Amino acid sequence: MAKLSAYASKAVEAWKEVAGATGQSASIVLAGDARLVGLAQQQFSTGGTLPGSWIRPLAELSTFSSVPGEVLVVFASPADEAEALAGLSQSAPKGKAVVAVDDGPAATGKAVYPGKRCIRLSFSDTPGSWERLFRLCAEAAGEHVAALGRRYPVMRAAAADRVIARTAGQNALIGLAFFVPGADMPAMTLNQAKMALSLAGIYDQALDRERAVELAGLVALGFGSRALSRSLVRWVPGISWIVKAGTGYAATLAIGKGAVRYFEKGA
Repeated sequence: MAKLSAYASKAVEAWKEVAGATGQSASIVLAGDARLVGLAQQQFSTGGTLPGSWIRPLAELSTFSSVPGEVLVVFASPADEAEALAGLSQSAPKGKAVVAVDDGPAATGKAVYPGKRCIRLSFSDTPGSWERLFRLCAEAAGEHVAALGRRYPVMRAAAADRVIARTAGQNALIGLAFFVPGADMPAMTLNQAKMALSLAGIYDQALDRERAVELAGLVALGFGSRALSRSLVRWVPGISWIVKAGTGYAATLAIGKGAVRYFEKGA
């Protein structure tokens, strides 16, 4: 119980850190094809904030300057793609850009990375393409993803999935890195606590005392998953590192998906 109490205390310490992260500045700025920009304003503002617009020719993209947490979405035709990418390669944004190339019926929905701060999407005006665009914007937001999901409700699912996948990956690596039995528990549990708080922020739930009580339950779940991992390691000692990484990954995914369902229902 003493260990569980210590882990709960560390989880609550993450409260302020995550509260600050979800309160960061984050925004979507639209540019390029006027028709698609108009459609994007409707799509991104569903239930929340109207995104900003950069109403200038693509040739002037080299002058665009963003701030951290600002994702630029450029809509371009295949004929204008080269000009848009060239302009972005000459700019010095602090955020990232997604270039949605209107490939119409030939769109594949695939993303490529032509530059360090740029993602190119084969796009069309279909529900699947818009969903793909939301997910790429969540990816481009980086550490500002929770704040972006909170500001644009239509992006909540994409932002939540990004946070969960990132945390699960981190915990898998922690399982691989720690060889001393039990040494990985504080780091994994703290990651799960931060994830749950970030998800609460994305779904616009107040980070108050009620969340602290929920965190205590989360820490208990994390404690249990690591106990299960240690039991499995005793059964298959030769591949203990795989068991630890797999358990950390799967448990984090399960906790994250459960938290999303909980917050979707209004906590």
